[in-house]
Amino acid sequence: MEANTNYLTSSTGDTFEQDFIGECEVVVKREGHSRARHTFTVGKRIIARLKWIGMRRAVYEVDGQIFDINVKALGKSIALIAPDGSESFLIERSKANPHKAGMRVEMAEGDNFRLLRKIDSRLREEQSIVINKKFYQSHLLVFHFNTRVRSQTTVRVMVEPAMRWEARFMHRILALVVCRIILERRNSGTHRTRMKEKKPPQFSSSVGVRERKKVY
Repeated sequence: MEANTNYLTSSTGDTFEQDFIGECEVVVKREGHSRARHTFTVGKRIIARLKWIGMRRAVYEVDGQIFDINVKALGKSIALIAPDGSESFLIERSKANPHKAGMRVEMAEGDNFRLLRKIDSRLREEQSIVINKKFYQSHLLVFHFNTRVRSQTTVRVMVEPAMRWEARFMHRILALVVCRIILERRNSGTHRTRMKEKKPPQFSSSVGVRERKKVY
């Protein structure tokens, strides 16, 4: 399809292009020192907020709308409930069946998106989750995150040009996938160390070495 039109409409006349925020980077950060609050920003503009209520419930706020998020046991399924009552899900399929293993986002409208995980071969804590859809040759969204280091920035999301055709699903995908990443970081123990708290290695003095030798 040629991309030289100003907008794309569906068979019902809904405008998709008006929801597209453009090719950009969305940065998800903890708000202050709270692990329960996160902001989604593009440049200096806040486009959404995520607030956790307990360990398995959250709310996603965007453009005056509030989406309820519920996490099922073990985090295998995350449900997002829209203001109109419709539900979308992020589901991790059972690994027992390799043909159905993996994660995907299932929208209330019936659209499904695949989540592909990529791990850095040198630094395994550096990971990415790529979002695509059947029949697309290019990616839609790419989530970059670290599973070990707790920093103010939780996730960086690259919004690819092809996302313009799926713009109406943008915030629901952001909310579901970022929640999944936060749960993974929480379970991996990222809370134990902050980057700014890291100290350079200290060499023991000769006196300290002699004292330890006395003990042993």
